[in-house]
Amino acid sequence: MRDIFLVAFLIIAIYYSFKKPYIGVAAWIWIALFAPTNWAFGFSQSFRLNLTIVISTALAYLFCKEKYKFHFTSLHFWVFLFCFWMLLSTIFNLRLSSEYAWTKYIEFLKVITLFVFISLTVRTKKAIEVMVWSIVLSISAYAAIEAVKFILSAGGHQIVGRSGIIADRNDLAVAINMCLPLIFYLWTQTKHQYLKIGLILLIILNVIAIVGTYSRGGFIGLAVLAFAMWLKSKRKLAIAFVALISLPIIFASAPSQWIERQSTIETAATSDGSFIGRLWAWKIATLIAIDNPITGGGFKATTDPILWATYAPETSNFGFIDTPAIPIRKTAIAAHNIYFQVLASAGFVGLFIFLAMLLTTLLSCRKITKIRNKASVFWQGNLAKAIFLSFIAYGITGLNVSLAYFELVYCLIGITAVLLTNIRETLTETNTKMRGTD
Repeated sequence: MRDIFLVAFLIIAIYYSFKKPYIGVAAWIWIALFAPTNWAFGFSQSFRLNLTIVISTALAYLFCKEKYKFHFTSLHFWVFLFCFWMLLSTIFNLRLSSEYAWTKYIEFLKVITLFVFISLTVRTKKAIEVMVWSIVLSISAYAAIEAVKFILSAGGHQIVGRSGIIADRNDLAVAINMCLPLIFYLWTQTKHQYLKIGLILLIILNVIAIVGTYSRGGFIGLAVLAFAMWLKSKRKLAIAFVALISLPIIFASAPSQWIERQSTIETAATSDGSFIGRLWAWKIATLIAIDNPITGGGFKATTDPILWATYAPETSNFGFIDTPAIPIRKTAIAAHNIYFQVLASAGFVGLFIFLAMLLTTLLSCRKITKIRNKASVFWQGNLAKAIFLSFIAYGITGLNVSLAYFELVYCLIGITAVLLTNIRETLTETNTKMRGTD
């Protein structure tokens, strides 16, 4: 049955993508984040769903008679520059197997291609909100399903990702945190009463899903996100009152294993083997970047066994944080931190470009929200605020995961770039009409 559903979805998505190319992009996002073929058990598993929808969307755009004018923004500059710099780091990568580095670069290039198609095909409010819905119906919908399992098992079901880049529970917690503000945005824009109730329920289940991942970083990110949303809310007293009542109840009903894991946050740096391993990876990432400050070591440099073995003895002399010596037979591990991940992969220059890209996104969102008091751009301001909060969640929870090249990040950057173009065109049209009436 699932196979039939996926084939039917693919046919419908292809059909409508030739009518409206942005629908193909939305399907592209949903497939990339949800990985639906891993839910099937039969013939559809052999289908290249993502490749098929990408080719269909590209053809639909080429044959589309009405194309939007491409507007190059500062966000495009930093994204393209980062993509170019990752190309340089791949060319000069230090990995034992260069083939692996090139495989990862091709994967990243696919993400950038998605970013480009968002810029080319999306412009109107309807199209932008279809992109947001495709994100929510992938990550948030899956989180809600897992949250129901968590509730029915009385906390016994530990939530992890199904497949793809968010298979790890910490990665999934980051993705859910990033989606929560987007659900709130959809709630503000929805007029249908039952749909609004459904979105509120989705928010509650997504919060429960973060708890169900048992991710300490995810819980910290949720707390920071909640505080940031509270600061931007107009109903601070009401929300604070609800929080004071509900938080003790939540902690009292939480599984004992979850409480025990969260209680280890304070002692993680000294007694948690997993966290100490990450500190080792951060030190090795820094050492790789010191020796190769321009291009770094290439994609996932810290996971290369030769590089790990080369720099492991030096970490004891590199004491920004005191850690035990790395065992000789210790397996190389990922950076588990977006900043150290980029530092090891692309050097200090690459990290600067990556940080500039994120900062430009935040500043662009702030720029849009500052003019949201104009009636004609009110919804753009609300969405920009939601994306701003998503990146706050990403910046905090990213300290715990290797998600520097995550599709969702570049989708949201693409939507922000489209918002800048949309708001510019809207204000120009409004000013033209005002001059016409004068």
